[in-house]
Amino acid sequence: MTRTESPPDTPGPCPPEQPAPGASRRDLAVFLTAKTVSDIGYALDFICLSVFVWERSHSALATGLLSTALYAGAIAGGRLGHRYGDRWDRRRVMIGADLVRAAVLTLLALLPDGAQNWWLYLAVALVGTGRSVFEATLSAATPVLAGERTQTVNSVLAGLKGVAFMVGMGLATVMVPLIGYRGVFGLDAGSYTLSALVLTALRMRMRDPGAAGAARRDRTGAWPLLVGAGLAVLVVLRGLDAFGSSSQHVGLPILGSQLRPDSPTVVSGAVWGSWAAGLLLASFVLRPLAKRIIERNPLVVFCLATITMSAGFIGVFWLDDWWLRLTSAVLAGLGDALSEITFKQAMQQLPDDRRGRAFGLGQIVVNGGFMAGLLVTSLVLRPDWVPEWVLLLHGVPLLVATWATARALATRSSR
Repeated sequence: MTRTESPPDTPGPCPPEQPAPGASRRDLAVFLTAKTVSDIGYALDFICLSVFVWERSHSALATGLLSTALYAGAIAGGRLGHRYGDRWDRRRVMIGADLVRAAVLTLLALLPDGAQNWWLYLAVALVGTGRSVFEATLSAATPVLAGERTQTVNSVLAGLKGVAFMVGMGLATVMVPLIGYRGVFGLDAGSYTLSALVLTALRMRMRDPGAAGAARRDRTGAWPLLVGAGLAVLVVLRGLDAFGSSSQHVGLPILGSQLRPDSPTVVSGAVWGSWAAGLLLASFVLRPLAKRIIERNPLVVFCLATITMSAGFIGVFWLDDWWLRLTSAVLAGLGDALSEITFKQAMQQLPDDRRGRAFGLGQIVVNGGFMAGLLVTSLVLRPDWVPEWVLLLHGVPLLVATWATARALATRSSR
């Protein structure tokens, strides 16, 4: 992942091989398909790496350090985006992020057992860095790639993420017995290689002409920029929500062991599957119906979506009926997708020469909040008060989002 000294994003006509602003439907479809394949690889990583560590070490500390390495790497990626994201060549950086992930996972698949044990944590950190850089850069580039279809593409990205997680987590239970962990790591590496090859072949334009030069002249920090644009509350809420979301990631395995001691993974699988169904429903059905509302007031929609997501996860742990729990998980997925779509939509209103640093800061805040929540939850949580802990951690973003909604509506009424 390198900065270009003479980026192609300079004023003047586009190079012949690059499309006009707003890539063609065919190019976007090919790119989104390749990204979905790499997201399936990430979902495989997400499941298989933690199980792999546990089976090798049978140590809760070693397994917890894996998540710490992943989110520490993601924070490092956010810092890179925050500092350089408005100036680097977006396409080349995304290709680099894919190739780095492919390389470290290929090594993980090939190294002998002893070397695997020490390489694993660095590999996971670099996977987190690559994902953070790729996602922030793509979010900043989407208005250039999609043009007038930006909100639709944001929605499709959220929906395809749900598909990728459903497929990847399902494949994790099948592929390990078939090809082993080394085979899964090699398969994951191949998914990132495919994404890099597609980006190399398509050569889609990802920056407005002259934006990189304007970014070099603009030294405004990301936080003053967000405050001035009225977007700071969205970033703060995303961080609080990430902190709260750590509670269900730790709490669901405990809930599963309480509800189904004979097969606790059934509970986690059913809840996450219902959550993913909510992502799909919001992305492909609800978002098109709410398109004009999102365009007019993304802040209010974002806050309401955050309230829905937090309330949904609270319901998973507090409601007694099994189907009510799953319905709450669907609502959590609905809120999750709409909050992500509207967050991107609001941040993408910033000029192209400022979006990279803003999305980089967003990655720092979100991944930092999630890692802090995991650490606190791991130290504090006891099995007998999981519902109360989920209510406490999700109650904070729910209350802040309610306050922000009331304030935004009051301001709108006064105008």
